[in-house]
Amino acid sequence: MTKAHKKKAKFVYKDQVEEIHAKAETEPTQQYDASLKDLIEQQAADILPLFLPGAVYEGTLNVEMIRPAVRADKVFLIKYKGDLHILHLEFETGADNKMDARMLAYNSILFHQYSVPVISILIYPFKTTMVTAPLIIKNKDGVLTHFNFQVLPLFTLKAEQYVRAHATCIYPLLPTMQGVNHQLIQQVMEELAELYREDEVTLAKQYAWMKLLLERTTMVPLDEKLKIMEALNMFDKLWNESPMVQKMKEESEARGEARGKAEGELAGLQRTLVNIVKIRFPSLVDLAQRKAAQMNNTGAIDLLIEQIVAANDESIARWLLSLNAA
Repeated sequence: MTKAHKKKAKFVYKDQVEEIHAKAETEPTQQYDASLKDLIEQQAADILPLFLPGAVYEGTLNVEMIRPAVRADKVFLIKYKGDLHILHLEFETGADNKMDARMLAYNSILFHQYSVPVISILIYPFKTTMVTAPLIIKNKDGVLTHFNFQVLPLFTLKAEQYVRAHATCIYPLLPTMQGVNHQLIQQVMEELAELYREDEVTLAKQYAWMKLLLERTTMVPLDEKLKIMEALNMFDKLWNESPMVQKMKEESEARGEARGKAEGELAGLQRTLVNIVKIRFPSLVDLAQRKAAQMNNTGAIDLLIEQIVAANDESIARWLLSLNAA
């Protein structure tokens, strides 16, 4: 290839990258809670080649695929074997026998949107029933669709190989892997503490991810988990100060407050219903109490209260209270 051709190809490649980023920026963004997805995004350049050897990170794409909104976990622009690709990572923590079809949908939409090859990797952090690749759809005439995607069960990987390679970017995922023990985790935390000694916020995030995955994983025996937790006690300050954990606590408290408010409103409406019946139709109080106890929709109770208030006689009120009553 001549210099002129190389220069032209370079500009074409640059234009292609800019065009893909421009498309991604037109899509709505979404705030994700601290999760595996955030971990991958923050260290994508280092982690992606561990999932797809040969991949070179070019950028992150936030993609809303279809409506109602279906958002892929993580989508990246990469250079792979010399060409631009889209790399789609999907995390699945439980069993879903339709995940292969979902992966096909994501893959097709991404290809339609960006017009470059899409590599799809389905990642299972924890042991569960997994789908298998490829997805083959056929009828009596033969194969209609043959979709290749990769399945990566983290729980089949050896944690020690990443520690030997000092692949710190993937350390928070180690609790999902085989061969994890308290000595290994102690070594890992010491290495991370040294690496991020000037960046306690990042260190706190790494620690929080590791602790959360450790609590969930079944790869570590209970007695070893206890030893690991004991070894991690010295880092608990990081857990308490982690922005991710603080956000989780705030969201949990907010959900609790909203739930408490909703429950209080429901109880108040239930009492109101019974009190109104007690005043207008005393003989129907027992029926009203049973009806109120069955109802958990504030809007429905509010409507019933209005209907009871407007009821002209006891027979109408009885009929209203008897609808769907046990």
